[in-house]
Amino acid sequence: MTRLWTDGFEFKDLVGYCVAPLGVSIDTTIKRSGNASAKFFVSGPSDMGWFSFSTDSVSEFYLRFGMYVASASSNWPRIEWLNGTTSLGYIDFVNCNQVSIYVGGVLKDTGVTSLFSDVWYLFEVHVKIDGSVGEIDVRLDGVTTLEATFDGNTGTGTIDTIKFSNQYSGLGDINTTYVDDLGFNDTAGGVDDSWCGEGKIIVMVPDDDSAPLELTPSAASDHHLLVDEVPTDGDTTYVEGSVVDEEDMYGLTASGLVDVDINRVWTESRTRKTAATDGQVALITKAAGGAEVSGGDVELLTIYSVKVLGAEELINPVDSNPWEVADIDLIEIGPRTR
Repeated sequence: MTRLWTDGFEFKDLVGYCVAPLGVSIDTTIKRSGNASAKFFVSGPSDMGWFSFSTDSVSEFYLRFGMYVASASSNWPRIEWLNGTTSLGYIDFVNCNQVSIYVGGVLKDTGVTSLFSDVWYLFEVHVKIDGSVGEIDVRLDGVTTLEATFDGNTGTGTIDTIKFSNQYSGLGDINTTYVDDLGFNDTAGGVDDSWCGEGKIIVMVPDDDSAPLELTPSAASDHHLLVDEVPTDGDTTYVEGSVVDEEDMYGLTASGLVDVDINRVWTESRTRKTAATDGQVALITKAAGGAEVSGGDVELLTIYSVKVLGAEELINPVDSNPWEVADIDLIEIGPRTR
């Protein structure tokens, strides 16, 4: 499987991201899908207005993101790919907010479509890092004809970081951007190894107890009521376990989806350990009529700073067919101590 990053900010937090100390937040009013988006802005010299995510090092990738620029903005943002802190290239916007490709700070190509504020656009970017036969291609709103493209020297080595940023260039600048529905593919494995395509991300939270219920609740309550907050409420309500392989399982709210293709499902949590010793958790998914599918063991910290992810499933493991709405509405999920 080659999808390295998928996120729609549905947990209404920025866990898993490197975030500027000022100028980044979650927004629940302007979003492309689901309940939230990431907002980054500058309105003065103290705002920094950037956030980034890091992945496995790759020399070729496909990035998808929905983006909305507020009408009061003086400048449009930059989307950059880096090795650590070293920039290898970026997408910027020039003239009438046309997509532009830069390598080493040098403009390589500019698209023909003038873009407008207060509109959600879906961008897809393909980058191959190579000193002579590199490629950078940009698609807009799923159109297969490339909006901008460059072939040639795109740098050397690999990238491990994608960064979204707004720049403050002077007094009076107000630059606000929203990002949603992130996807990031490498080119290995034969699955998810090319353009990400359209994608919208929703969250389904626990709304019923199932079995087993082996974890200890923080209060006398149905277990699912202690783990259904978005954003999470930290140590206010929770379930916990101290013995390896204790497990809870929960039913989920209905998706509310109609006439859609479902490309992947996964479990996600915010979890911590209570002592500075080894502590792990695995997240479980169980399709109706099937067996439990466990994600990998995730090492925890003593604060809620780990983005815990379960196994990503592209098809229903019960019948090996694409997921249907009826399938995901019957999924059960839960945590298992490890």
